[in-house]
Amino acid sequence: MIDVTKMAKAAEHIDVVPSNNIWSELGNNTYDFLDLISELIDNSIAARWPDKRLSVKLEIYVKRDKNIPHRVIIKDNARGISKEIMADAITPAGVQTPDSLNEHGLGMKQAIAAMGKLEYLATKTVEEEKARVILEFKFGHLDYYLSDFDVESGTEICIRDIRPIVNVNPQSITMTLKPYLGARYRRFLKSDNKIMKLEIFIKDKDSGNVLYSWDVEEVKPIYFHPAERKNKPVFLNKRFSGKGWKAELTFGYAPSEDEYKELGIDRPLKYHPYYVSMTKQGLDVILHDRVVLFHQLAQLGMVSTMHPDYNSIRGEITLIEGFRTAITKNSIVQDERSKECVDAIKKFLAGDGEEDKKNYLRQKKYPEAIPEALLRDRLANWLRNNPLNKKENVKTEYTVEGLAGSIDILADGEAWELKRGQAAGLDAYQLFAYMDMGKISKGYLVAHSFATGAEVAAEFIKVNHGKQIVCAKLENFPINHPPSNDERDSYY
Repeated sequence: MIDVTKMAKAAEHIDVVPSNNIWSELGNNTYDFLDLISELIDNSIAARWPDKRLSVKLEIYVKRDKNIPHRVIIKDNARGISKEIMADAITPAGVQTPDSLNEHGLGMKQAIAAMGKLEYLATKTVEEEKARVILEFKFGHLDYYLSDFDVESGTEICIRDIRPIVNVNPQSITMTLKPYLGARYRRFLKSDNKIMKLEIFIKDKDSGNVLYSWDVEEVKPIYFHPAERKNKPVFLNKRFSGKGWKAELTFGYAPSEDEYKELGIDRPLKYHPYYVSMTKQGLDVILHDRVVLFHQLAQLGMVSTMHPDYNSIRGEITLIEGFRTAITKNSIVQDERSKECVDAIKKFLAGDGEEDKKNYLRQKKYPEAIPEALLRDRLANWLRNNPLNKKENVKTEYTVEGLAGSIDILADGEAWELKRGQAAGLDAYQLFAYMDMGKISKGYLVAHSFATGAEVAAEFIKVNHGKQIVCAKLENFPINHPPSNDERDSYY
């Protein structure tokens, strides 16, 4: 090892001259089209006026007959780039703004180089009458031009010689770019507090006519609270902190198909960012109100591997203080703070060290996530073996002649109907119909909870028809434990 404190300084020196090759080399990154567009949107957000809605328009010009990209233009009505910082804004990493989306000062240059070549960058501040326009990125002397501009302040970037990474397929934009931008910038696109209007256009390069257009809207996870049966997470903005860092966790579960019906919400299509699937399980990571990472669970080390058990897990980790993105801005720098944060959240969700805590990473622990058929068969088995009131003759899916349906369980002449969710008045009357036509005098309606109508209906049936229906909560029966491996093979 050389002792650098004992070296002699040479009489000559080395001159390090900036190379203009860097402008093209910046395009050799790992971004996809979503990330490239996001870098340009990030710059607009970082420069937005705090008291004015930001407008960002992405225009893709195509050769109509061949559907080949010809130009890409992105423009905004933000503050623009002042003349004083123009040179630094062009220089890679020349303008770094901590605690903002313009964190590294590389994104704009990376995005332009990855998509093609700069045709022009025009920018104007409110103090200027005309926009300043540059036609290239380079070090040293750089000419600029003056032009009229159609907004009071803002920036417009035009890219030519478009590379194949730019997707102009309308279906792909509808199914991928639009919804994922809506999810990535959902905090800026809230319908009740819209900070940014984000639009995408495909235009004919010759006429300028709009061929397709999209207004990007907020896309956020839909939750189903297992206990409250509402569209809400289990935990909202739960705070975690350590030395030099703060974060918040929002955690919950996506609804099942039946639960979407209960909420009165249409189930998302397969291309939706939060459609239930193994590739979309997990927690988004958010920094500066922007989704940096989508659907992280195994990638964060919260679980050892991706598994169908975790498909319905939804939520977000909001990094508040003490975290940095890598220069590609689609990952978080892995340091002691990020590791400590992930470990703290993982320990909390797993319930480590607290016997009465559920493992929230395993949705199957909630009774509502157990298939109704499994609950029914467990209940039937319990009725057969209950030492205090053992039933001798227990049948499942007992068909009542004359009705197109069957009773879940018939046990010693008593009818049992089971509902995994909340039971309503119509459920009580369905049970009554089976009892009436089956000449059964007593029945049990077992459910997670009961609407007022269910209890009113049961009382009305008792008074007017002489049939007794007992409303019994699902939690009162020992059938809500996690499924065994054999049960999982049979019922899932």
